[in-house]
Order: sequence, then C-alpha cells, then structure tokens
Amino acid sequence: MIGRFPAALLLAAAAPVAAPAGQAMPTSAAARAAALAGDYTAAQMELVAALRLSPDGTFRYALTVGALDETAQGKWRLAGDVIELTSDPRPRPPAIEPAPPQSTPGAPFGLRVLAPNGADVPAVDFVIEFDSGPPLTAYTPGDRWILPATERRTPRLVTFSAPRYRLPSTRLPLDPQAGRTAIFQLVPNDVGVADLTGAHLTVEGDTLTLHREDGTLRFQRATR
Repeated sequence: MIGRFPAALLLAAAAPVAAPAGQAMPTSAAARAAALAGDYTAAQMELVAALRLSPDGTFRYALTVGALDETAQGKWRLAGDVIELTSDPRPRPPAIEPAPPQSTPGAPFGLRVLAPNGADVPAVDFVIEFDSGPPLTAYTPGDRWILPATERRTPRLVTFSAPRYRLPSTRLPLDPQAGRTAIFQLVPNDVGVADLTGAHLTVEGDTLTLHREDGTLRFQRATR
C-alpha cells in the first residue's frame, strides 16, 4: 500500500492524461514533451508502480514492492533524449539520533534503536568501531543488542544504515559502560517519500525506463 492506497490506484485518483499510444514522436521539443505526458505503469512479481507525467510539467510516482512503499512528486522536463526529474518539495530523509541512555544494571553494554512509539526497530544494520582492530558489523534484532561477551575491545563509534528506509547515519559516539544501554531514536521525517532529484527517464517508444541510484525500472504507457 502507498499511504492508504495501492500504487495502482494512483492513476485512478485523477482524470486520465490523454496521450495516444503508438503515435509518431513529434520533432519540436515542446511537441515531444507534450506527446510524452501520460500515465505509465510497471509490474513485476510482487512489484507494482505507477508514474504520471502531467502536461503542466509535474509528475506523481508510487511504488509498492514487498514491505516497501514509496511515493514521489515533483517536476519533469525533457532534456535532449531523456526526461529529468526533480522532487518538489524535496523530502527530508529519515535519521537516527542519539537519545539518553537506559540503565540496565547487571547487564553488559548494549544498544537499541527505537521508533517514535518506543518500539524496537528491527533489521537496522550498524558498524561499531573500536579503540583498536577491525570493526564489528551487526544488525538490531528487534530488541536489545548486546556486545558479545568475547569482545574485549572498547566500542567508540557506531554508524547505522537501513536500505529499506533509505537511511544512512553519521558516525555516532558510544559510551560503553556495563549496565548501560545506548539508545538511538529513529526520526521518520519523510520516510516513504523518495527523492527522485537527479533521477531520469530514458524514452523508447511507449516505454520509459527510470534510472536511479539503486537500479532501473521499466514503465509502459497505460491504456484505458
């Protein structure tokens, strides 16, 4: 689901953009851009996506695949043989911020990543840097992560990442005392809203291929 609606309903939520499929591409830039305006869809296995290029130069995009839902909106323009996308407004990516530590008497040092409702966030990757030697790579298990009992080095820094949230973090300091759990807060900001600034579409007949940092996705013009 995208918000409260499946991605496929993005196109049904507004009047269709008229652009006859299979028409010859005009030669002038303005006419070519006008001919590209319309509705496009993509479907693969568990993936469904929709893209609307409106004649006024704005776009709407929605995708759902597995547990990932995302939307985007902004402006598009034809630049030579590609369509350039700019998100507007620019979404704020989610972030992880340090919060006051939790006292856990008698327990070894650990860490937790919490959602705004206080629940543990599972499957957040992190890398711990120590006072010496190579780093340790792990992920949050959905509750308190505990420093291995065999680890004798002193943790100094932690860096988080969560691809499904498009979340990178800066290197955050650790105060590794026994009986204490480091707490980090997930700040959602505009989680679920993709920043397509810098992404572009290549055109091949009625097929548009979206190119972005994490891969490509082929859209076909929708027919009604």
